[in-house]
Amino acid sequence: MIPDDTIIFNHCSALSTFDDHEVRLRHHLQLDVVTTIEAGRHLLSVCPICKHHWFKAGRQEFPRLTLEQLAFLGAALHVDIHSSYLLPRAFCPICSAIYLGGMFSVEEYPQREGYQFLWESASPRHLRLLALVFRRAGRTLDGLVPLSLEPVSESLRDMLSVLAWREMCPFPETIRAYPEEQCQYLARRYPSGSAVDGKVHRWQGYAWDTLCPPLGGDVQVSLAVALPPSALGPFTSLLLSWNILARAMRGVL
Repeated sequence: MIPDDTIIFNHCSALSTFDDHEVRLRHHLQLDVVTTIEAGRHLLSVCPICKHHWFKAGRQEFPRLTLEQLAFLGAALHVDIHSSYLLPRAFCPICSAIYLGGMFSVEEYPQREGYQFLWESASPRHLRLLALVFRRAGRTLDGLVPLSLEPVSESLRDMLSVLAWREMCPFPETIRAYPEEQCQYLARRYPSGSAVDGKVHRWQGYAWDTLCPPLGGDVQVSLAVALPPSALGPFTSLLLSWNILARAMRGVL
């Protein structure tokens, strides 16, 4: 069901507008660092489903790269494109939309202290779901959000074990609704966008403490959803949504 014609998904050329100004500048200056602020991150990945390389430049995504584009990116980013096993694994937009109904991404905190799971629907409603699972170690959500995240570059086994635990995690006895301050932290870090009617979505979320054997002990779990201001995000619905997403993702990896 996935066409092989790259022109359908990727109209750009590696020698024209495909490389944005920052990538070209870094190429000419021979800089090795290609990650800037969150909105300007450049990352070449391999999709674990279709096995194709794809490129993310800021908020733009380029699946089904041509050989010309791939060769250019290899030189610009100082990456050996023939050693795909060294590149991070991430769902490309096409496979993610087909199998998961939207764009799904996973990143991990430094020293593997936890993971961030983010899903954005492919429908015009632009719903976004966020799940954070991390070792508590005295941290709160507002102290966690500013931390830099890294792509899951090693084996997916550890991440999948956390997903499996998340799917089967029992219903918590006590939950805490996000206060307004934490919703604002999320809005700054993860702009929620707007729906077709122009209404800006607002983050709502819940958190609780529990034990997570895959992460080695006490963790905090946070689930959040970006919805129109008038909509409510009931905790039970949010928990069920993440259980379904976790099961779907484990099923295709």
